Amino acid sequence: MTQNKKVRWAILGAGNIAKAFVLDFPFMQNAELVAVAARDKSKAQQFAIEHHIPQAMDYEELYHSREIDAVYIATTHNFHLEQSLQCIRNGKAVLCEKPVTVNDRQFRELAAAARENKVFLMEAMWTWFLPAIIRAREWVQQGRIGELKVIQADFSFPSEFKPEGRLYNPQLAGGALLDIGIYPIAFTDFYMGRKPDSITASGSLTSTGVDERVGILLEYGDVSATLYASIVTRMNNKACLFGTGGRIEIPEFWKAGKAGIYNDEGQLVEEFRDDRVSRGFIFEMQHANDRILAGKTESEVVSFEASNRIQEIMKTVRDQIGLRYPFEDA
Repeated sequence: MTQNKKVRWAILGAGNIAKAFVLDFPFMQNAELVAVAARDKSKAQQFAIEHHIPQAMDYEELYHSREIDAVYIATTHNFHLEQSLQCIRNGKAVLCEKPVTVNDRQFRELAAAARENKVFLMEAMWTWFLPAIIRAREWVQQGRIGELKVIQADFSFPSEFKPEGRLYNPQLAGGALLDIGIYPIAFTDFYMGRKPDSITASGSLTSTGVDERVGILLEYGDVSATLYASIVTRMNNKACLFGTGGRIEIPEFWKAGKAGIYNDEGQLVEEFRDDRVSRGFIFEMQHANDRILAGKTESEVVSFEASNRIQEIMKTVRDQIGLRYPFEDA
């Protein structure tokens, strides 16, 4: 796509997740950050000054700029499809925050557009690129915990009820599932790599109509995954892989910095720490950047198939708990 030796990046959105991208950008190789865009251009200008980004734009200026090769989309879920399509149709590669779309139908539309326009698209599933997560999968594949039988993962935190805020507003595709429930689902998919045989979910909706908590059971034949997400309470916030000969524990797995193997007696036998100095976004960022330079349209790690599989799981969960957003087509 780009004829340059460096990918010229822009950020679409100027919130907290955009700041995380900016903070890891100095670790990038063969890339430069040239612009930030926001619906309110003055907000983009303030963000650009704060983070020493050369240009501030509104969305239309970003879409049509010839000085941008790739865009990191850091807005709320409900805008992802529209904004990603605009970038793709204007020849810009897209790294879009998770969930890449609100449902599987939207994702298939987006993937089709990327293929048609021969433009790179990837869901920003940063957890899959963290060294501790990768090391844990290697341990499983090596048989270090025997045969994998159970996956447990939860991600929960208490939040203030703000009906118009990002977490509780159905117009912004709020709720626990799409915001943080995707993490335990994606964690499970990283180790299983296929559709579950069955999906069972339960949850509770708030007065605004989004889910405040959701429990999910995924069955994969010989392996069961029990997953939980909540925006009203804090839990252990870790992931465990249980095998016939021990277990692997990963504290705060979504941003994992370490993982440990425990034997059947509960004793720690090996621990891995990545000792990174970055937040951890850099691993997915560099992966995307390298694939763009190589002229790829799809990541072999976060493939279209994988993103669609996760979307289908979440759509089934939503159907079972009665979660629907007002802007979705019937």
